[in-house]
Amino acid sequence: MLLPLVAACSTGPAPVIAPDLAQGPVVGPELAAIDSTVIEQATGDAEQAIESLDEATRREFYSLFGSDPLGLSRRPVNTARYEIPLEMNEQVERWVEYFTTGKGRERFAIYLQRAGRYESMIRQKARDAQLPEDLLYLAMIESGMNPNAYSRARAVGLWQFIASTGRAYGLEISYWMDERRDPFRATDAAIAHLGDLYERFGSWYLAAAAYNAGPGRVSRGIRRTGSDDFWDLSDARVLRRETRNYVPKLLAAATIARNAERYGFGEVEPMPPLEFDVVQVPDATSFDVLADAAEVTEAEIRDLNPHFPRQVTPPDREVDLRVPVGQADIFAANYARVPASERVTWLEHRVTRGQTLGAIANRYGTSVTAIRAANNNVSPRRLQIGQRLVIPRSRAARVASSGTSRARPTQSTPDGPLTITVRRGDTLWALAREYGTSTRTLMAMNSLGSSVIRPGDRITVRR
Repeated sequence: MLLPLVAACSTGPAPVIAPDLAQGPVVGPELAAIDSTVIEQATGDAEQAIESLDEATRREFYSLFGSDPLGLSRRPVNTARYEIPLEMNEQVERWVEYFTTGKGRERFAIYLQRAGRYESMIRQKARDAQLPEDLLYLAMIESGMNPNAYSRARAVGLWQFIASTGRAYGLEISYWMDERRDPFRATDAAIAHLGDLYERFGSWYLAAAAYNAGPGRVSRGIRRTGSDDFWDLSDARVLRRETRNYVPKLLAAATIARNAERYGFGEVEPMPPLEFDVVQVPDATSFDVLADAAEVTEAEIRDLNPHFPRQVTPPDREVDLRVPVGQADIFAANYARVPASERVTWLEHRVTRGQTLGAIANRYGTSVTAIRAANNNVSPRRLQIGQRLVIPRSRAARVASSGTSRARPTQSTPDGPLTITVRRGDTLWALAREYGTSTRTLMAMNSLGSSVIRPGDRITVRR
């Protein structure tokens, strides 16, 4: 009784069974050529044949062949939406050669390392949106997987959004916050944008070209050539050279990354995925204060929160802050002890005629490097009258000007170690702030297994 069903399931052209999308699609020319009507017809024939069986035979069939013998549940009708076909031609081969030799090889190895931080996140967001996971490699060729990347065209972040497109897809771009630098929010925007481009052009090659050149330029190219094939537009040179290279570059990156060992990148160790806890910051607070409260380094706070370009959270609003895993409770307890007047450890300076970064740094007792780091790597040669600069204040300057240091028993030598006696109410975190260091440094300096200290303890605060 099972033979008619098997025959019904096998009539018509043999379907191509799609692999599990979680394992990454395998694309060949026959896959791209599948007609959706064939799949729909096969689905209908199989369902009708199964329904014609009595219950006992139906159970026997399922036990032998499973509930989806053709794999149709894994083969979406609109297959092309879920897969980017990886063609290989002369243009792609040139980029494969570039990425696997010389300086291109060194750069690609770095891209693969950085990709480890964001790959699982991007793949998951693409799956959730029912888009190809290979869109991951678009971020690779756009920014080298660097959330702080900045181009001459003023495109910013992992996905290289210009301001107008970023805002159109819900990203905040302001003096205090630039979500183009936030890998998570920017990926949401990029996935939405790419999905819209695919809906418009019906081709991932054209969607990628439009992502680079703008949809208007691609549409004009289609009208001029009468073709909606990317390679025809490329051959006709209706697209800029950068865009003509963009799609082959994407295909080359995807081809190599999928087969890293074959192309000699098998030894590259991807960076671990980003892991963090989220805490709330109620008002403007400098990164150094946030780092002290979380008992981590400023570098760790910057690394997890690149979307705060001034290295301070926005004033008059609560925002989420990412801190290393396990530090949320410590942060909450320490932050609650910080007076509102001590949350911001920076000044704002307006540039006047004839001022240089060096003169400004000397005025505030800081360095040119620190000022540039706090102001998107501002060029010393491009200062403008009236330009606002964030001036980070050094810990030493803040301690000297705060007037909060209290006399306490100490033991020290000139320019040598300084040891203090712990008093009631002292915490290691508070001492670190008072003496311009960090909790971790004090723990290491005093061979402490925890941050707990007690009145009467002797603590070295300076070596």
